[in-house]
Amino acid sequence: MARLNQPTDQSLAIALQQGDLGSLTLIIKKYHSPLLRYANYLGAGESDEDVVQETFIKVYKNIQGYDPSKAFSSWIYRIAHNTAISMIRKNKFSIPWEEYLDNFVSQDPVDNIDKNLKKEQVAKCIDKLPLHYKAPLALYYMEDKTYEEIMDILRLPRGTVAARINRAKKQMRNLCQKN
Repeated sequence: MARLNQPTDQSLAIALQQGDLGSLTLIIKKYHSPLLRYANYLGAGESDEDVVQETFIKVYKNIQGYDPSKAFSSWIYRIAHNTAISMIRKNKFSIPWEEYLDNFVSQDPVDNIDKNLKKEQVAKCIDKLPLHYKAPLALYYMEDKTYEEIMDILRLPRGTVAARINRAKKQMRNLCQKN
C-alpha cells in the first residue's frame, strides 16, 4: 500500500538544495540499494559500496547543479555511473555476473541467450563484453530503465543505446557459442 504525501525525488532534491539534510537521508534510503546493485553490475567489485558512498557525497556537494525539471533518478544514476567507471578504470575490477544471471536470463531468454547454456558459460560471456556494452545491458535488463532514462544516464542518443544493446546481445551469442 503506497503512502500518501510521500515526497517526490524532485521535492527532496529541491529541499536539499535549500539545505534540508533530512531530505538527503531520504534520498540515501531510497537509492542506496539500487545504486549498489548498479555499481556491482558495472564491475566495481569490492568497491561497490565505495562507489555508492562517493555518489552520495557528490550528490550533496553538487546538488545545486541538479535541474528539478529533469528526472532526479537519471541525474543520480549518472553520478553513480561516472564514479563506478572511474573506480573500475583505476582498479580494473571484474564483474561478478554469476549472482545476477538468474534475473538477467529470465528477462527475455529467447531473445538474449540460449537457455541451454550453463550459467558459468554465460557469466564468462557477459564478463568478456566491453564496459560500454555492459552498462546499457545492466540498466535495461537489470535496473528496468527505459531507453530514455538510459539516454540521460549514459548521455547517449537513442540510436546509440539501442545499437549497443543489440550489439551486446550479438556479441554474447557469439562468445557463448565459442565456449
